[in-house]
Amino acid sequence: MHIRRLGFIPSILLMTLFLLSCRDLRWLRGSVEKKLIGEWKGTNDGETGSIILNKDGSWVFIIGDFVLPTPEEGIIVENMIWTVDDTQDPIHLDCIVYLKQTESGMKRRVILPLILRVLGQNKIQIRSIFEPSDDNTTSPPTLYMGKRATGFETESDDQMTLIRQ
Repeated sequence: MHIRRLGFIPSILLMTLFLLSCRDLRWLRGSVEKKLIGEWKGTNDGETGSIILNKDGSWVFIIGDFVLPTPEEGIIVENMIWTVDDTQDPIHLDCIVYLKQTESGMKRRVILPLILRVLGQNKIQIRSIFEPSDDNTTSPPTLYMGKRATGFETESDDQMTLIRQ
């Protein structure tokens, strides 16, 4: 077969291959944020856990009797957001809450840094190493509820597989 008979087909195939190899194709595959909205539940070492990621950016994280954000007397929740950075591998998921003390007006930010991987359309895995630490050099001062793990383990107490509810 002569190359002239193929016309633009080789060029179109090369262009398609290039576009499919691009890392950021959110317009083609749909955003990770939209796929995560909803309630996710799972168990780890007999303890039930869930995370609810709402469209408005609010969230709730529950493991056993531990609930984030935890309402406390004299503290109000000013804002809650969750953010996803899918340019990282594994994906970074941050659950952030902004708190304000009613008497002093002092503000504080609490961040739960997680990593995430998608295991299927309705199945994800999350992990965070729960080691709280303060960073008073930021504005507002920040409490990290853990440190971000760098990867997933075969078996680990600090990771959980969740199913969409």
